[in-house]
Amino acid sequence: LPSKDIAKYLEIVLTQDNTSLLSTVRTSQSSIMFQSTNCSLLMHLASLSLTVSNGGAFIVQPRHALSTHHPLGPETRSYATVVNDAAPVPATVEASITSTSPQERAIEAKKTWSTIALHPTENRQVSIPLHGEATVVHNQRLFDEFTSVKGTYFINGLANCQIGDRLIHPFEAHGYVKSLAFDGEGQLQFTSRIVETPITKKELQKNKILNRGVMSTVADMDSIWGNFQNAISPMERDTANLTADLWPPPGTKNADNIDPLLIVCTDNGEPYALDPKTLETKGRLRDVLPKLQDAFPEGSKCLAHTRYDEARNRFVMCINTMVIPGDDMMGNSQMEFIEFDDNFDVVSTREFSTRFMVFHDWVLTQNYYVVPKNPAYLRWGNIAKFSFGQTLGTDVFAMEEETNGEFILIPRHDPSAVVREIPSDKFFNCFHFGPAFEDQTQDELVINGCIFDAYTFGGEMGFNGKSQEFDPMAWGTSGKNPAPRLDQFVIDTNTFEIKRKERVPVIPVDMPNFSGDAKYCKYSYFLGASRPEGWFPFRQLVKLDLESFESIVYDVGDGQVASEPMFIARAGAKSEDDGFVISIVHNAESKSARILIWDSLTFGDGPIAECPLGDLIPWCVHGSFYQDYNP
Repeated sequence: LPSKDIAKYLEIVLTQDNTSLLSTVRTSQSSIMFQSTNCSLLMHLASLSLTVSNGGAFIVQPRHALSTHHPLGPETRSYATVVNDAAPVPATVEASITSTSPQERAIEAKKTWSTIALHPTENRQVSIPLHGEATVVHNQRLFDEFTSVKGTYFINGLANCQIGDRLIHPFEAHGYVKSLAFDGEGQLQFTSRIVETPITKKELQKNKILNRGVMSTVADMDSIWGNFQNAISPMERDTANLTADLWPPPGTKNADNIDPLLIVCTDNGEPYALDPKTLETKGRLRDVLPKLQDAFPEGSKCLAHTRYDEARNRFVMCINTMVIPGDDMMGNSQMEFIEFDDNFDVVSTREFSTRFMVFHDWVLTQNYYVVPKNPAYLRWGNIAKFSFGQTLGTDVFAMEEETNGEFILIPRHDPSAVVREIPSDKFFNCFHFGPAFEDQTQDELVINGCIFDAYTFGGEMGFNGKSQEFDPMAWGTSGKNPAPRLDQFVIDTNTFEIKRKERVPVIPVDMPNFSGDAKYCKYSYFLGASRPEGWFPFRQLVKLDLESFESIVYDVGDGQVASEPMFIARAGAKSEDDGFVISIVHNAESKSARILIWDSLTFGDGPIAECPLGDLIPWCVHGSFYQDYNP
């Protein structure tokens, strides 16, 4: 038979002790759909190659994996697809299964991430027809509906993590922001541009790292000359590379006639304003809007994450200041939350100071700012070494894993109300928050947090400053940085104690996206962090029901990395989860990028379409979508 027809006749059944573990669901000319009650088996199947005896091959690719979890007695249904990728030459049906080892897969994952993180970055602007020949459509009706969506997706992320002849830590790479403007008539305007902060412009001009930052170096640390170069290099790296948010909202008629600005920021950096259409950098936000200079005094450093209260139409930012030596020589973390109206006038501020801690994200409920108190301590003995260029800034502090994590509840509306610090039952490092909201009928505050049970700073995404390479598998399997897990906390708002905590039965997840802050949300979308050989880089998209804990997992396949999902509500949506989900996928093998599109209500059926974005771009981090807006 021609190899293209083999799938029509090939059937595979795997049994153990007369129990079926894997069986064929259906076959077609080009693919075989398998069903199994063992999710890990299906994930393993995605790593196999089915080789036809005369040289033709079936490449096993995960089309989608549907995992349904129940709190009592987990039951899992998973699917994967074998796609016929063989040349149409005569072949027999006799076949053999071959597999790569975990070590080989780790090498491939390292190669995948290095290819994406180190890909050259350039400014681009291109018009892409969504119905173009290169688009792969799986559900024409739903895709036609998606192409009628009008709005713009902004997402920030990493530029090339190599500057000159040295690697830079991804958290300190130059910012590279993208906009995907859907016109509602089947056309996509894709624009990408490097964020031109002062340090970025200087380093691009010199083609070398000039500021070492906290996680990187300008020279090797194994020589006196290298130490000297690091010591005299500035420690500040403000590259505005993590988030992208629009304010004031499009269509706003405000008193000062302020047009929407795209605000980009990194942790411990100043917010910058970009032109939403061209993505050109206008300057620091406080300089573009001088009225904000009182809100952001010279030198103020913000957290990258912002929040939006839709009910009150408030945009909220957080200034974070590290105070040394602080109380009892332990250091302090001082935070100030600022709420803006749509005229960029300050509506309210609230300050709070506590012992030194580390945090990247925070979340908003109807009445509270919720901050994770991830316990950390200063390593005073290493401060001198860092000052003299002998070690990284991440060696100056460490997580205090013998101390329980806490949640800080800071009242938003009453400046005299008491701030609550609520301890958990064990250590945690909460990097990102899923939905958080108050259920006033039950006197409860619900928090969904992506939790690391242990954490060591400095090697994120496999970065090794000393060896100047990326090795994400070594980082994720060392035992120091286990995969992030989702925990659900329920706080009694009368006693301000955690009344219930549960680890959600879903694969490791991070980078959540959901339908809005400060309101009840039943569903959330995540990146999945599950690999046979480790957990990073992310290769799955996950939809999770936060009440029943049922989850659906889609795996993009080997050689590829997924970016943060983005939920887009349907026009006239009839429910919270009525809309579409998109994610940019980076393919290291073909050196290309594409956008995957799902109908959120039928997420388990897999993407409805895959649209090419052209050449490969480095990994995208956090973004936002604005309905009915094209700049």
